[in-house]
Amino acid sequence: MTRTKITMGLAAVGLTAVTLSVVPGVAQASDLDRDLSSRPIAADAPVGPAANGKFYAYEDVNRGGYYCAWTGGDANWNSCPGLTMGIVNRASSLQNSGYPGPYEDVNVYWGSQHTGAWYCVGNGRYLADLRNYRFGPNGGGHGDNQTLNNNIASHNWSDSC
Repeated sequence: MTRTKITMGLAAVGLTAVTLSVVPGVAQASDLDRDLSSRPIAADAPVGPAANGKFYAYEDVNRGGYYCAWTGGDANWNSCPGLTMGIVNRASSLQNSGYPGPYEDVNVYWGSQHTGAWYCVGNGRYLADLRNYRFGPNGGGHGDNQTLNNNIASHNWSDSC
């Protein structure tokens, strides 16, 4: 009789396990009450123009204000292609829309002529607010650890970040 009880008990456990494995998951009330549409999106997510071979620097955050666009490097942001004014030490957002492949990344520099501290903007990256980013400690004291916001004077395409 003991053997029958053990067999029946194991059968019940097995049936319960099978039943639980095929029953769909039940959502918790907290999952149903959340509004997922209001979740923040990463500020540096690669959203923006599709790859077109250009690097963009915008005067204001979130691609606001006037902007400069380049297909090559620029050692001095005092002037921009197609504009009468430059954007030296005035950029507040950046977009790298370079083509994937060799020299797809862009190094931005604290000083003109590609000098001082630098920061690499990877291919496809969009930096919406440069107040959130800093140059690395790599400029020998010139711009080290300074915010990128309103502190970029030149850029050059790079093969890697």
